[in-house]
Amino acid sequence: MLHRIIPLLFFMAPRLMPVIMRYVRLVWRLTFDKRVFIVLRALVPLALVYIVSPIDLAHDWKVPIVGKADDVIVLGLAVLMLIKLSPPHLVDLHLGRPPRSDRPEDKDPSKVVDGSSRLLDDE
Repeated sequence: MLHRIIPLLFFMAPRLMPVIMRYVRLVWRLTFDKRVFIVLRALVPLALVYIVSPIDLAHDWKVPIVGKADDVIVLGLAVLMLIKLSPPHLVDLHLGRPPRSDRPEDKDPSKVVDGSSRLLDDE
C-alpha cells in the first residue's frame, strides 16, 4: 500500500506545498498576533506540547487506529479552531486577501445609480 502512496505524494507535492506553506505561515502569524484572543493563540502551542508529551488520550494498545492518529487529530483541530474562530479580517489580512466590503457598488456595480443632489431651503 505504501509503495502506491509515495509516488502519489511526489506527484501532488508541487500543488500542495504552496497551500500548506501558506497555512503554516497563517497559523504562525495568528499565534503571535496580539489582536487574536489569547485562548485561541494558545491552542496550537498546547497541541504541540501534547504531541511531544508521552501522555496520550487514546493509547495505541487500547484503540489501534485512533491511538496512532490522535496526535494528528488534536493538532488538526487546534489549527482549525484557530483559523475559524479568529477574527475574519485578521485571517484575510494575513492571507493577503483584500478586505471585505459591504458597499453595494462593490457587490453589484450594475445596480448602482450615479447621481447628484441639491439641498433646497424651505424659507
